[in-house]
Amino acid sequence: MPHDDAPVVDLVFGLHGSSLPAEHAEALASAVAAWLPWLPAEPRARIHPLRTAPTTQGRVLLARRARLALRVPGHRRDDGLALQGRVLEVADARLEVGSGSVRPLAASATLYAQCVASEAGDDRAFHDEIARWLDASGVRCEFISGRPRRLATGGREIRAWGLALHGLSPADSLRVQGAGCGGHRLMGCGVFVPHKAIALGA
Repeated sequence: MPHDDAPVVDLVFGLHGSSLPAEHAEALASAVAAWLPWLPAEPRARIHPLRTAPTTQGRVLLARRARLALRVPGHRRDDGLALQGRVLEVADARLEVGSGSVRPLAASATLYAQCVASEAGDDRAFHDEIARWLDASGVRCEFISGRPRRLATGGREIRAWGLALHGLSPADSLRVQGAGCGGHRLMGCGVFVPHKAIALGA
């Protein structure tokens, strides 16, 4: 985990569209980076997973009040807000980006990441990997991981787990959110957000 204490913020935009391919994370990352070419080179930049509803046709539906959220270092705040008003070509879908706002990170004793990418072969190996990561980071907390899922990218699959951390101090909570965990950071992986309850069945 980096020891850079520069502030990290979330940029939250309105998002207008209808549906997307179920596996859209990589296409979304490419579409955002087309307008923000500096994004892939920022080690602490991440794209939050979109909130969608599944269908049986290999697509997902975008909520009426959907939001696109980017986590970026504070010095990139104004650069990131340039995404307002842009059109994102995400595979066969077009998404219109609305107005954006800046949200500072909020400390929470419990954090949740929808997916953390890992090369671990099974649940136990992932558990051990996270224990080592926390130990190396100097972060003291308990954690619970969910069942593995697979994400498609570049013709191959990425294995990822849901991960909840609890019992965090305010300082450690902000550090973890600012740094994230694991790779594929522009595909919605390793983005921690405050969570009131731990539920990792999916």
